[in-house]
Amino acid sequence: MRVHVITHTHWDREWYMSFEMFRGRLLNLFQDLLSKLEKYSYFKHFMFDGQTIVLKDYLEFRGDDLEKIKDLVKKEKLIFGPWYILPDEFLITGEAFIRNYLFGQRILRKFGIDGMNVGYLPDMFGHNAYTPTILKGLGLETAVIWRGVGDKSRRTEFIWRSPNGDEVLALNLIRSYSNGAIFGDDIETVKERYKKEIEELSKHRTTNNILIMNGTDHEFPNYEIVKHFKEWGREFNVEFVHSTFDEYVRSVMSENPDLDVVVGELRSPKYEYILRDVTSTRIYLKTLNFESEILYQRYLEPLSVILKKKMDKEVGNAEINYGWDLILQSHPHDSICGCSVDQVHDEVEVRLRKSLEIGFIVLAEMMRISAECVKSKDEDSILVFNPYERERTEIIEILLPLDTDNVKIVDEEGNELEVYHEFPGLEIIDSSEFDLFFIPMISKFSTGESFQNFMNLRKLRIQANLKPLGFTVLKMMKDDAANGDSKDERPDFEGKYYRVSINSDGSLKVLDKINDVEYRRLNFLEDVGDRGDEYNFCPVEGDEVISAPERVEILEIKGGGFFKSVELREEYFIPESLSPDRESRSKKKEMLPIMIEYTFYRDIPRIDVRIMVENRCKDHKLMVNFRVPGKFEKVLNDGYFGLVEHPTRVESSNDYPEVDLPRYAMNNFVSLLDEKIKFMVVGRGLHEYETNVGEDHTDLKITLLRSVGWLSRGDLSTRKDHAGPMFITPKAQCVGKHVLRYSIIFPKEGSDFELFDLAERAILKPVGIPMKVGGEVDSFSFMELKEGLVLSCLKRCEWGDGNILRLVNLSNREIKFSELPIEKFDLVNMAEKKIEKSTESIQPGKVVTFRFP
Repeated sequence: MRVHVITHTHWDREWYMSFEMFRGRLLNLFQDLLSKLEKYSYFKHFMFDGQTIVLKDYLEFRGDDLEKIKDLVKKEKLIFGPWYILPDEFLITGEAFIRNYLFGQRILRKFGIDGMNVGYLPDMFGHNAYTPTILKGLGLETAVIWRGVGDKSRRTEFIWRSPNGDEVLALNLIRSYSNGAIFGDDIETVKERYKKEIEELSKHRTTNNILIMNGTDHEFPNYEIVKHFKEWGREFNVEFVHSTFDEYVRSVMSENPDLDVVVGELRSPKYEYILRDVTSTRIYLKTLNFESEILYQRYLEPLSVILKKKMDKEVGNAEINYGWDLILQSHPHDSICGCSVDQVHDEVEVRLRKSLEIGFIVLAEMMRISAECVKSKDEDSILVFNPYERERTEIIEILLPLDTDNVKIVDEEGNELEVYHEFPGLEIIDSSEFDLFFIPMISKFSTGESFQNFMNLRKLRIQANLKPLGFTVLKMMKDDAANGDSKDERPDFEGKYYRVSINSDGSLKVLDKINDVEYRRLNFLEDVGDRGDEYNFCPVEGDEVISAPERVEILEIKGGGFFKSVELREEYFIPESLSPDRESRSKKKEMLPIMIEYTFYRDIPRIDVRIMVENRCKDHKLMVNFRVPGKFEKVLNDGYFGLVEHPTRVESSNDYPEVDLPRYAMNNFVSLLDEKIKFMVVGRGLHEYETNVGEDHTDLKITLLRSVGWLSRGDLSTRKDHAGPMFITPKAQCVGKHVLRYSIIFPKEGSDFELFDLAERAILKPVGIPMKVGGEVDSFSFMELKEGLVLSCLKRCEWGDGNILRLVNLSNREIKFSELPIEKFDLVNMAEKKIEKSTESIQPGKVVTFRFP
C-alpha cells in the first residue's frame, strides 16, 4: 500500500488575528521555505493551500524573491493555486466563485507561475450542491473536500455529482486536512499518529493508496519528517511517498476503482462540524456582500459590454477589477462568515463598503455616458437601464431636482405613465443603504456639480414597460392640469395578483388570487435567546419565544394606485442580554424598536418588505416567520445554478459533533410548493432559513439578526467543544441599526425557471438618469432570452478581446443555439478557454458559456 503524504499549510488570511498580524507570520513562512527547500533535496513538495493571494501578500513586501519562487515552482517544490482565496460556498454567488478562480489565474500569469489544477476546498463549512458544475466548468476534474459528506459516502474517493449531472472525482478527507500535522510534537508522537491514520484510513480506502495531509492552520513544515518515511515504511509495511494531489489521483485512478456516486449538497454534521449558523452571524456583512456582488455581476459587467458594443465606450474596467478584488478578499469563510475577531470584520466591512462606493461611482458614470449617447428628442427625458434579460413592467425609482408636482411622464409611444412623487422640499436621505435612485445625484456630484443643486430633490416612482437588458427613454412634460398623487389612507390593498390586509400584530393576511390560497399570518417576528457563539446558535433552556409586539402603529401610507407603501412601527420588549451565568435571559428588558415598510403592487405578484431594526439588546436571535397552510415534507432553495431540496424535518443524535436540524442555507430564495400552494421568499443577503411543521401548517423562518459575544465557546448544547479560540467579540452582538430587505412572492406554476425568474425580477431593480436632447443611438434592447434561459453573466473576456455570455437552461427542453441572441460565437469553459463544440443546444439544467465578438 502507498501512503501519500502531502505537506501543506492551511492559510486563514484573517481570523483570530488581523490580516497584517497573520501577514507577519506569512513573511517568515516564505523566508523559511525559500531558505530550506533548496537545501533539503529530499523534501520534494510544499502545497500552499490552493491559494494565490499569498503570493501577492508576500511579494508586495518582498518583491525581490519572485525569481526564487518561480524556480521552486518549476521544480514543484512550491505549489500554488488554482484559487485566489478559499471561499465559503454558501454566502457567495456561483459567479463570484468563478471570478475567484479567474483572479487566481491572473496572479499566476502576472508572476509567470504554473498553478495546481485541482479544486482544493479543504475547510469549507459544507459544500454547495452545484460546486461540481463549477469545478468541471473550470476544467478542474478533481475536488478535495472534507466537511459535510456524512453517510453519503465513507470512502476516501467518490464521484461527486451536481443535481444537473455534472460530476468530478472527489478526494474525501475523512480524517481532516490536518490528520498528519506535526502540532509541535516530537517525532515519536508523530510516528504513532501516522500509524493510527494508516490503520483508520485503510478501513475507507478505495485502492491501495491512502492520503495523509501533513499540515494544519498556519503551520510551518517540519523538513526532517521526510527522512523517516523509509524507516516507517518498513515498520508499517507500506510505501511512503512525499506526494502531490496530481500524483495521488494518478495512482488511485490507475487501479480503476469502483466509486460511490454522491449527489448534491454536502452539509451533514454527523462526523465533523459544519458550523451552520455562520450564515446569519454579523448579518451586516452578508447584506453588504450581496449588494456588492449583484452590482458588479448584473449592472457593471453587462454595462461594460453594452457600452463598448453599442457606443464604442470603455468605462470603468480598472475600477471593476479593483472592486471585485475587494469583494473576493472578503470571501474566505473566516471573513464573510463573520467568525473572526472584531478587528477582522471592521476590515471586511470597509472592503465591502469600498467596493460598493466604487461600483456606484462607475455605474453613475456609465449611466451618464449612456445618457449622452442614447438619442433623445426632448430637453427633459429619463434614460432607464433594465438589467433583467426580458421585457417587464416594473417601477423605476429616481431622484430628480424638481420643484413641482405638475409633471407627467410618457413612454416612447406617447402613453402617459403612472407617477408618484415623494420627498417634497429639502429632505435628509440615508445614503448608507446604496439605493439605485441615488445614481443621478452621484453622477452630478462626480462630474463636479455644486452640492447646492442636490438640495431640492424629488423621488419619483414611475411604472413603465421596459426593454429587456437595455435602455428605455421616458419623456418628462409639464402638465399644469396635474392634480397630484391620488391618496388612499387605508392600509389594505388589492391588485391583480393578491389582496392583502395588515393584522393587529403587524403581520399580513394575504389572498393569493391566482392560486386561490389564503395566508392568514405572514411576516410576523420572533425573538429567542442565543447563548451560542459566532459559529453556532444555542438556545437558552426554558426560554420563551417573543412574537407579540407591545405596540403597533401605522406611521405613513403612500401611493394608492399602481402601488401602496405602508410603514409601521412595532415595539417589542425583550431581555437585555443573557444572565451572568449564561443559563437564562436577564430579567431586565429593553425596548426593541422595529420599522417595517410593506410595498404592495397592483401589477406585480410580489410584496417588498424593508425592515429596520434598532438593536439595543445582546445574546438573541430575531427571525421573520411565514406561516404557510399545509404540512410540507420538502422545502426548496436556490443553489448556484438550480434548485436544492431539503426535508422539513430531520433527526439528530447526541453522538453528532454538531446538532442536525432543518436549518439551511439559501443563495437568494426559499420556496414551499405543492399542487395548490406556491409560495417563495427572496432575500437580499439573507441566507439562513429553517422550517417547523405544525398540526396544519408549516412555518418558514428566515433569520434577520443574530447577536452573540464570543468567537467560540465550549459550553454549547448544539455543538461539542470549541470551534475556534475563545475570544470575546463584542461587535458580533450587532448593536445598532440594521436594514433587511426581502420580497414575498406568489408564483403561478412553481417551475424551476419561474422561481429563478421571479427572484431575478425582485432583485434586479431598474436604474434611471436624466438626459437632454442629443445622442445618436436609438434606445435598444441589447439581448432578450427565450423563456427557460437564465442569464448568469455578461462580461468582458478575461483573456484578450471578446465578451463572455453564460446561460443556464432551467426549462425541461433543450434550447438550440439557433435560439440564442448571439450569432457568431465560440464555446468556452468557465475559465474562458475555447472548447470544441460537441452539441448544438443547451440541455436542461446545464450551464453553457459563450465567447462572442
